[in-house]
Amino acid sequence: MRKANSSAIGSSASRKLNAKICAFLLMLSLVFPAAALSSPGDPLTWRDSTWDYRSEDPTDIDPEIKPLRLAGVASLTLIAYGAAYGFVFEKGWWDDNGGRGFHFENDFDYALNLDKLGHFASGVVIGEAFYEGYRWAGASEFQSYLFAGLTALATHIAIDIKDGFAPKWGFSIFDVLSGGIGGFLPMAERYVPLFKYIDLKWSYWINSNAYYDSEHNASGGVFTDDYVNQTFWLSLKPYRMLPEAARKYYPSWLAIAVGLSIDEKVFTKEPHPRREVYVALDYDLEAFRPQSRFARFAVKMLNYFKLPAPTIQVYPEFHWYLLYPIKF
Repeated sequence: MRKANSSAIGSSASRKLNAKICAFLLMLSLVFPAAALSSPGDPLTWRDSTWDYRSEDPTDIDPEIKPLRLAGVASLTLIAYGAAYGFVFEKGWWDDNGGRGFHFENDFDYALNLDKLGHFASGVVIGEAFYEGYRWAGASEFQSYLFAGLTALATHIAIDIKDGFAPKWGFSIFDVLSGGIGGFLPMAERYVPLFKYIDLKWSYWINSNAYYDSEHNASGGVFTDDYVNQTFWLSLKPYRMLPEAARKYYPSWLAIAVGLSIDEKVFTKEPHPRREVYVALDYDLEAFRPQSRFARFAVKMLNYFKLPAPTIQVYPEFHWYLLYPIKF
Protein backbone atom coordinates (compact mmCIF):
# COMPACT_ATOMS: atom_id res chain seq x y z
CA MET A 1 0.00 0.00 0.00
CA ARG A 2 2.82 2.34 0.88
CA LYS A 3 4.57 1.49 -2.36
CA ALA A 4 1.46 2.27 -4.38
CA ASN A 5 0.99 5.55 -2.56
CA SER A 6 4.60 6.48 -3.21
CA SER A 7 4.14 5.70 -6.89
CA ALA A 8 1.01 7.85 -7.07
CA ILE A 9 2.81 10.75 -5.41
CA GLY A 10 5.72 10.39 -7.80
CA SER A 11 3.41 10.34 -10.81
CA SER A 12 1.58 13.44 -9.60
CA ALA A 13 4.86 15.27 -9.01
CA SER A 14 6.09 14.39 -12.48
CA ARG A 15 2.89 15.64 -14.12
CA LYS A 16 3.11 18.96 -12.29
CA LEU A 17 6.76 19.44 -13.23
CA ASN A 18 6.14 18.55 -16.86
CA ALA A 19 3.30 21.09 -16.95
CA LYS A 20 5.64 23.76 -15.61
CA ILE A 21 8.28 22.87 -18.18
CA CYS A 22 5.68 23.08 -20.97
CA ALA A 23 4.66 26.53 -19.75
CA PHE A 24 8.30 27.61 -19.66
CA LEU A 25 8.96 26.42 -23.22
CA LEU A 26 5.78 28.13 -24.43
CA MET A 27 6.90 31.34 -22.77
CA LEU A 28 10.24 31.15 -24.59
CA SER A 29 8.53 30.67 -27.95
CA LEU A 30 6.39 33.76 -27.34
CA VAL A 31 8.87 36.09 -25.68
CA PHE A 32 12.13 35.44 -27.48
CA PRO A 33 11.08 36.69 -30.95
CA ALA A 34 10.17 40.00 -29.35
CA ALA A 35 13.72 40.57 -28.08
CA ALA A 36 15.72 43.33 -29.68
CA LEU A 37 17.59 41.62 -32.53
CA SER A 38 19.76 43.17 -35.21
CA SER A 39 18.62 43.56 -38.78
CA PRO A 40 20.64 42.55 -41.88
CA GLY A 41 21.46 46.19 -42.54
CA ASP A 42 23.17 46.80 -39.21
CA PRO A 43 26.81 47.95 -39.40
CA LEU A 44 29.51 45.46 -38.45
CA THR A 45 30.01 46.22 -34.78
CA TRP A 46 30.48 44.05 -31.70
CA ARG A 47 27.02 42.72 -32.59
CA ASP A 48 28.32 41.03 -35.74
CA SER A 49 27.95 37.25 -35.48
CA THR A 50 31.68 36.79 -36.13
CA TRP A 51 32.49 38.79 -33.00
CA ASP A 52 32.21 37.64 -29.40
CA TYR A 53 28.70 38.65 -28.42
CA ARG A 54 29.73 38.55 -24.78
CA SER A 55 32.22 41.39 -25.25
CA GLU A 56 31.03 44.41 -23.35
CA ASP A 57 29.33 47.32 -25.05
CA PRO A 58 31.46 50.37 -24.11
CA THR A 59 28.32 52.20 -23.05
CA ASP A 60 27.73 49.54 -20.39
CA ILE A 61 31.10 49.96 -18.67
CA ASP A 62 30.98 51.71 -15.31
CA PRO A 63 34.13 50.90 -13.33
CA GLU A 64 33.12 52.70 -10.15
CA ILE A 65 32.00 50.29 -7.42
CA LYS A 66 28.81 51.44 -5.70
CA PRO A 67 28.89 50.39 -2.01
CA LEU A 68 25.11 50.37 -1.58
CA ARG A 69 24.60 48.15 -4.62
CA LEU A 70 27.38 45.84 -3.47
CA ALA A 71 25.71 45.61 -0.07
CA GLY A 72 22.45 44.81 -1.85
CA VAL A 73 24.09 41.93 -3.73
CA ALA A 74 25.53 40.61 -0.46
CA SER A 75 22.15 40.85 1.28
CA LEU A 76 20.34 39.04 -1.51
CA THR A 77 23.03 36.37 -1.39
CA LEU A 78 22.43 35.70 2.29
CA ILE A 79 18.66 35.61 1.75
CA ALA A 80 19.05 33.18 -1.16
CA TYR A 81 21.31 30.90 0.88
CA GLY A 82 18.85 30.90 3.76
CA ALA A 83 15.91 30.12 1.51
CA ALA A 84 17.80 27.34 -0.25
CA TYR A 85 18.73 25.65 3.00
CA GLY A 86 15.34 26.13 4.59
CA PHE A 87 13.06 25.11 1.74
CA VAL A 88 15.06 22.90 -0.62
CA PHE A 89 18.29 21.37 0.59
CA GLU A 90 17.15 20.59 4.13
CA LYS A 91 14.33 18.46 2.72
CA GLY A 92 16.30 17.05 -0.16
CA TRP A 93 19.22 15.70 1.83
CA TRP A 94 18.63 14.41 5.33
CA ASP A 95 15.57 15.88 6.97
CA ASP A 96 14.37 13.74 9.92
CA ASN A 97 17.18 11.24 9.42
CA GLY A 98 19.52 12.63 12.02
CA GLY A 99 23.06 13.82 11.47
CA ARG A 100 26.49 12.49 12.33
CA GLY A 101 29.95 13.87 12.88
CA PHE A 102 31.68 15.67 10.06
CA HIS A 103 33.25 13.23 7.61
CA PHE A 104 34.57 13.00 4.05
CA GLU A 105 33.17 10.82 1.30
CA ASN A 106 34.06 10.76 -2.38
CA ASP A 107 31.36 8.66 -4.01
CA PHE A 108 32.28 7.69 -7.56
CA ASP A 109 29.31 5.35 -7.99
CA TYR A 110 26.30 7.58 -7.33
CA ALA A 111 24.34 8.31 -10.54
CA LEU A 112 27.29 6.96 -12.55
CA ASN A 113 29.05 10.25 -11.73
CA LEU A 114 26.45 12.30 -13.60
CA ASP A 115 26.01 14.21 -10.35
CA LYS A 116 29.41 15.81 -10.96
CA LEU A 117 27.99 17.39 -14.11
CA GLY A 118 25.01 18.48 -12.02
CA HIS A 119 27.31 20.29 -9.58
CA PHE A 120 29.13 21.82 -12.54
CA ALA A 121 25.85 23.10 -14.02
CA SER A 122 24.75 24.64 -10.72
CA GLY A 123 28.12 26.39 -10.51
CA VAL A 124 27.52 27.87 -13.97
CA VAL A 125 24.14 29.28 -12.92
CA ILE A 126 25.60 30.78 -9.75
CA GLY A 127 28.53 32.24 -11.68
CA GLU A 128 26.31 33.89 -14.29
CA ALA A 129 23.93 35.30 -11.69
CA PHE A 130 26.68 36.79 -9.56
CA TYR A 131 28.52 38.16 -12.57
CA GLU A 132 25.46 40.26 -13.36
CA GLY A 133 25.21 41.28 -9.72
CA TYR A 134 28.83 42.39 -9.44
CA ARG A 135 28.65 44.27 -12.75
CA TRP A 136 25.52 46.03 -11.54
CA ALA A 137 27.41 46.96 -8.37
CA GLY A 138 30.11 48.65 -10.48
CA ALA A 139 32.92 46.07 -10.61
CA SER A 140 34.90 45.78 -13.83
CA GLU A 141 34.17 42.98 -16.27
CA PHE A 142 37.20 40.93 -15.23
CA GLN A 143 36.59 41.53 -11.52
CA SER A 144 32.96 40.49 -11.90
CA TYR A 145 33.84 37.20 -13.58
CA LEU A 146 36.54 36.49 -11.00
CA PHE A 147 34.38 37.33 -7.98
CA ALA A 148 31.45 35.36 -9.45
CA GLY A 149 33.62 32.26 -9.87
CA LEU A 150 34.94 32.57 -6.32
CA THR A 151 31.38 33.02 -5.03
CA ALA A 152 30.28 29.83 -6.80
CA LEU A 153 33.23 27.98 -5.27
CA ALA A 154 32.41 29.30 -1.79
CA THR A 155 28.77 28.30 -2.25
CA HIS A 156 29.68 24.71 -3.05
CA ILE A 157 32.08 24.57 -0.12
CA ALA A 158 29.24 25.68 2.17
CA ILE A 159 26.86 23.11 0.66
CA ASP A 160 29.34 20.28 1.04
CA ILE A 161 30.15 21.23 4.61
CA LYS A 162 26.48 20.56 5.33
CA ASP A 163 26.81 17.30 3.39
CA GLY A 164 29.71 16.46 5.67
CA PHE A 165 27.30 16.06 8.60
CA ALA A 166 24.70 14.05 6.67
CA PRO A 167 24.22 10.33 7.46
CA LYS A 168 24.19 9.19 3.82
CA TRP A 169 26.61 11.69 2.34
CA GLY A 170 29.88 13.38 3.21
CA PHE A 171 32.12 16.27 2.24
CA SER A 172 33.33 15.58 -1.30
CA ILE A 173 36.25 17.56 -2.66
CA PHE A 174 35.31 16.42 -6.17
CA ASP A 175 31.78 17.81 -5.83
CA VAL A 176 33.26 21.11 -4.65
CA LEU A 177 35.74 21.21 -7.53
CA SER A 178 32.98 20.42 -10.05
CA GLY A 179 30.83 23.28 -8.81
CA GLY A 180 33.78 25.66 -8.52
CA ILE A 181 34.98 24.96 -12.06
CA GLY A 182 31.42 25.51 -13.29
CA GLY A 183 31.43 28.91 -11.61
CA PHE A 184 34.40 29.95 -13.74
CA LEU A 185 32.86 28.74 -17.02
CA PRO A 186 31.33 32.18 -17.79
CA MET A 187 34.82 33.65 -17.46
CA ALA A 188 36.23 31.01 -19.82
CA GLU A 189 33.47 31.67 -22.34
CA ARG A 190 34.43 35.33 -22.35
CA TYR A 191 38.21 35.04 -22.58
CA VAL A 192 39.10 31.59 -23.99
CA PRO A 193 38.75 31.43 -27.82
CA LEU A 194 37.78 27.73 -27.79
CA PHE A 195 34.43 28.57 -26.19
CA LYS A 196 33.37 30.58 -29.23
CA TYR A 197 32.82 27.24 -30.94
CA ILE A 198 31.10 25.22 -28.20
CA ASP A 199 28.35 25.54 -25.61
CA LEU A 200 27.57 23.44 -22.54
CA LYS A 201 23.85 22.86 -22.05
CA TRP A 202 21.29 21.05 -19.89
CA SER A 203 17.85 19.57 -20.52
CA TYR A 204 15.23 18.04 -18.24
CA TRP A 205 11.94 16.27 -18.84
CA ILE A 206 10.26 13.65 -16.67
CA ASN A 207 10.04 10.48 -18.75
CA SER A 208 10.57 8.13 -15.80
CA ASN A 209 9.33 8.16 -12.19
CA ALA A 210 12.21 5.98 -11.01
CA TYR A 211 13.71 8.73 -8.87
CA TYR A 212 10.39 9.92 -7.42
CA ASP A 213 9.43 6.35 -6.49
CA SER A 214 12.81 5.57 -4.92
CA GLU A 215 14.13 5.92 -1.40
CA HIS A 216 16.03 9.03 -2.50
CA ASN A 217 12.70 10.86 -2.70
CA ALA A 218 11.36 9.51 0.60
CA SER A 219 12.17 12.68 2.56
CA GLY A 220 11.13 15.15 -0.12
CA GLY A 221 13.77 14.92 -2.82
CA VAL A 222 14.36 17.72 -5.31
CA PHE A 223 14.32 17.53 -9.10
CA THR A 224 17.99 18.51 -9.30
CA ASP A 225 18.80 15.01 -8.03
CA ASP A 226 16.63 13.35 -10.67
CA TYR A 227 19.54 12.48 -12.94
CA VAL A 228 17.57 9.85 -14.85
CA ASN A 229 15.61 12.61 -16.56
CA GLN A 230 18.50 15.03 -17.01
CA THR A 231 20.82 15.22 -20.00
CA PHE A 232 24.03 17.22 -20.18
CA TRP A 233 25.15 18.43 -23.59
CA LEU A 234 28.22 19.59 -25.46
CA SER A 235 26.96 21.70 -28.37
CA LEU A 236 29.21 22.42 -31.37
CA LYS A 237 28.76 25.48 -33.62
CA PRO A 238 29.70 24.42 -37.18
CA TYR A 239 28.93 27.87 -38.59
CA ARG A 240 31.72 29.48 -36.61
CA MET A 241 34.13 26.70 -37.59
CA LEU A 242 33.56 27.10 -41.33
CA PRO A 243 35.69 29.30 -43.60
CA GLU A 244 34.13 32.67 -44.29
CA ALA A 245 33.30 31.73 -47.89
CA ALA A 246 31.39 28.62 -46.82
CA ARG A 247 29.26 30.24 -44.12
CA LYS A 248 26.60 31.43 -46.54
CA TYR A 249 25.67 27.79 -47.18
CA TYR A 250 25.08 26.89 -43.53
CA PRO A 251 22.46 28.32 -41.11
CA SER A 252 24.24 30.35 -38.44
CA TRP A 253 21.80 29.17 -35.75
CA LEU A 254 22.07 25.41 -36.41
CA ALA A 255 24.31 23.51 -33.99
CA ILE A 256 25.02 19.84 -33.28
CA ALA A 257 25.03 18.50 -29.73
CA VAL A 258 26.24 15.35 -27.99
CA GLY A 259 24.41 14.48 -24.76
CA LEU A 260 25.03 12.23 -21.75
CA SER A 261 22.39 10.78 -19.42
CA ILE A 262 21.73 7.58 -17.42
CA ASP A 263 18.97 4.97 -17.40
CA GLU A 264 16.48 4.42 -14.59
CA LYS A 265 18.28 1.33 -13.24
CA VAL A 266 20.36 3.72 -11.15
CA PHE A 267 17.33 4.31 -8.92
CA THR A 268 15.37 1.06 -9.39
CA LYS A 269 18.41 -0.88 -8.12
CA GLU A 270 18.33 -3.22 -11.10
CA PRO A 271 21.72 -4.66 -12.10
CA HIS A 272 24.01 -3.05 -14.65
CA PRO A 273 22.81 0.57 -14.86
CA ARG A 274 24.11 2.26 -17.99
CA ARG A 275 24.96 5.66 -19.36
CA GLU A 276 23.07 6.90 -22.41
CA VAL A 277 24.60 8.87 -25.27
CA TYR A 278 22.62 11.11 -27.64
CA VAL A 279 23.33 13.10 -30.79
CA ALA A 280 20.93 15.93 -31.58
CA LEU A 281 20.29 19.05 -33.58
CA ASP A 282 20.56 22.20 -31.52
CA TYR A 283 19.88 25.92 -31.70
CA ASP A 284 22.64 28.49 -31.22
CA LEU A 285 20.67 31.44 -29.89
CA GLU A 286 23.76 33.63 -30.00
CA ALA A 287 23.39 33.66 -33.80
CA PHE A 288 20.45 36.05 -33.43
CA ARG A 289 22.93 38.78 -32.42
CA PRO A 290 21.22 40.38 -29.41
CA GLN A 291 21.69 44.15 -29.18
CA SER A 292 20.41 45.45 -25.87
CA ARG A 293 22.05 44.45 -22.62
CA PHE A 294 18.84 42.73 -21.48
CA ALA A 295 18.55 40.77 -24.73
CA ARG A 296 22.17 39.68 -24.46
CA PHE A 297 21.60 38.50 -20.91
CA ALA A 298 18.44 36.63 -21.96
CA VAL A 299 20.25 34.88 -24.81
CA LYS A 300 23.21 34.06 -22.61
CA MET A 301 21.00 32.33 -20.04
CA LEU A 302 18.64 30.63 -22.51
CA ASN A 303 21.59 29.22 -24.40
CA TYR A 304 22.41 27.04 -21.38
CA PHE A 305 19.14 25.15 -21.96
CA LYS A 306 19.01 22.47 -24.63
CA LEU A 307 15.62 23.05 -26.25
CA PRO A 308 13.62 20.14 -27.75
CA ALA A 309 14.94 18.99 -31.13
CA PRO A 310 15.29 15.85 -33.29
CA THR A 311 17.62 13.45 -31.49
CA ILE A 312 19.17 10.01 -31.93
CA GLN A 313 20.15 7.83 -29.00
CA VAL A 314 23.30 6.00 -30.10
CA TYR A 315 24.21 4.10 -26.91
CA PRO A 316 23.45 1.63 -25.38
CA GLU A 317 20.48 1.25 -27.73
CA PHE A 318 19.39 3.01 -30.89
CA HIS A 319 16.29 5.20 -30.70
CA TRP A 320 15.01 8.23 -32.58
CA TYR A 321 13.08 11.05 -30.91
CA LEU A 322 11.36 13.93 -32.65
CA LEU A 323 11.60 16.44 -29.79
CA TYR A 324 13.96 15.03 -27.17
CA PRO A 325 14.00 15.29 -24.16
CA ILE A 326 10.28 14.74 -24.64
CA LYS A 327 9.80 11.07 -25.42
CA PHE A 328 6.53 10.02 -27.07
